[in-house]
Amino acid sequence: MLKEYLYEDLVFFEKEYKDYEDLLSDIMKTLVSKNYVENEFKDALLEREKEFPTGLQLDGYAVAIPHGGSQYVLKDFISLVTLKNPIRMNRMDNPEESLEVDILFVIGFGKSETHLQCLKQLMGLIQDPKLIEDLKKGTSLISIL
Repeated sequence: MLKEYLYEDLVFFEKEYKDYEDLLSDIMKTLVSKNYVENEFKDALLEREKEFPTGLQLDGYAVAIPHGGSQYVLKDFISLVTLKNPIRMNRMDNPEESLEVDILFVIGFGKSETHLQCLKQLMGLIQDPKLIEDLKKGTSLISIL
């Protein structure tokens, strides 16, 4: 199911950003220009991240799965972003703590049932350290699935 929402034009390897907002500002150019989302999607993600952080500390690595703003999604998608240098984000399980994230899956879905199904599958995938290492090396998630 995940593969149908992955698009090569939304895969960004080895990017450098000073923070989460900088990252969103950059990928929003692609998301908006290619009609995946409306401009308001960025603010919706920033707000949601403040209230409900998406950073996850796993076994030896940290990822984030920013999502939300379904009303601004024009075409369902999963965007993969790997970073040269990690950015600080707050933990999902303990919002007062931050962690260093170097892989993000920015997702946008218009319908909640699709969103939940994909989020569940993605949560299963990110728990595989080999997959995460492959992604850090530049292997496309599309070729892995």
